[in-house]
Amino acid sequence: MNELASINVWGWFVLAAVLIGLEVFLPGAFMIWLGLAAAAVGALSFFWPLSWPLALLLFAVLGVVFAWIGRHFARKVDAADKEGPFLNRRADALIGQSFTLADPIVNGEGRIRVGDTVWQVRGPDAGAGARIKVVRVEGGWLAVEDVSKQV
Repeated sequence: MNELASINVWGWFVLAAVLIGLEVFLPGAFMIWLGLAAAAVGALSFFWPLSWPLALLLFAVLGVVFAWIGRHFARKVDAADKEGPFLNRRADALIGQSFTLADPIVNGEGRIRVGDTVWQVRGPDAGAGARIKVVRVEGGWLAVEDVSKQV
């Protein structure tokens, strides 16, 4: 028990560095919270001397609190990832949308402008300014149909 009683301010900071370092080699988003709890106990010990039982209790409580906060934010990040399913498939997000042709479709090939990006399209011949609808993605091309002639 004398070893525990000898943990001082710098001991908590060393423990924090070790735990945060372990998170790098053993990822799982758990050691980081214990490391932050140890750093917090070290910071509090720097300003107010804490007995070792109080410091250990504070470390345990802060570890649980930080882990809960981390889990709460991780859920929000997971939810945000589910909201943007087209992150690496931007063209798929265009399916079903209508656009105006930037250049005419000649011999089945043309271009549309979407924001600041120009996309290559394939579809029936149509003049510049015609309204087209993206129906599918074919590699780096968008397959379109002319909707300006439809009623």
